[in-house]
Amino acid sequence: MLSLGACSKGPPADVADRLWVAEMPTSPRSHVDAFVITEVGKRNVGSFYHGSLYRGAHDSFLWTTKAKDRGVIRILQTERDYEIQTKACKPDLGFDQCILLEGDPNKIVRYQSRKRWVIPGKGKSLDVPTLFVELAEDDEELEAALITGP
Repeated sequence: MLSLGACSKGPPADVADRLWVAEMPTSPRSHVDAFVITEVGKRNVGSFYHGSLYRGAHDSFLWTTKAKDRGVIRILQTERDYEIQTKACKPDLGFDQCILLEGDPNKIVRYQSRKRWVIPGKGKSLDVPTLFVELAEDDEELEAALITGP
């Protein structure tokens, strides 16, 4: 079993407990790259997601904090570690936050989020398609793309 002693410090507060996307989906069938990090059962866990609302794949990981803006993620399936550094960047129109996630094993570097995209029921789920639906309840543009899209 992986030692989780170093996981007691959470991921950077500006990154944790919210949904991050590489770009805004335009329909339920739009492919999107996304990730989420939160605390579940006293462990800092996350999930990278690639897919649509209807179909996709994810890689779950553990997060270990190394410094304010640095950490290590361990992809659980492969048991491989990746050094990660987060840096703030300027968000595109329609987004409130932007980060560069240097070291992302999927080679996606730039992710964005909205202030209202905080994970509902923190620590309960890493299911990204479900998070999209839950967050769409308070986000008209996301709702239009995911719920009423073509």
